Amino acid sequence: MIQTLKKRILIVDDDPDVGEMSSEVLASAGFEAARANTCAEAMAKMALQQADVLLLDIELPDECGLEFLPKFKAFHPQIPVIILTGLGYDEAKMQVALREGASGFVSKAVPPENMVLAIRNALRNTSDETADFHDGAGS
Repeated sequence: MIQTLKKRILIVDDDPDVGEMSSEVLASAGFEAARANTCAEAMAKMALQQADVLLLDIELPDECGLEFLPKFKAFHPQIPVIILTGLGYDEAKMQVALREGASGFVSKAVPPENMVLAIRNALRNTSDETADFHDGAGS
């Protein structure tokens, strides 16, 4: 019997309640969730075990998530990053995040199912890009 590995999601958020809730939602959706409280901790965890998706808060104690995003993408360009924010919808921040390589933008105020949907879409898009590249269409 072939066992499918769970996709690993690294949640970078300094709010323990958000981290716990996100971990529970992701686990119930069939993902493996890991958590980091800071950008530095996220990079250290990625060095030990890569995640399939990074769920990144904007407001973190050591660095703004939007400033960390291009640094992260420089080391992990293939890893989708979804910006998680409690600040509500902000068109300017969303545009910055997308321009810097984010795959999506999810508000903490929306139902948790939206976070799962955003992660699944990012994984699907990454799989499509990888398939296109291997088929020769990505050149």
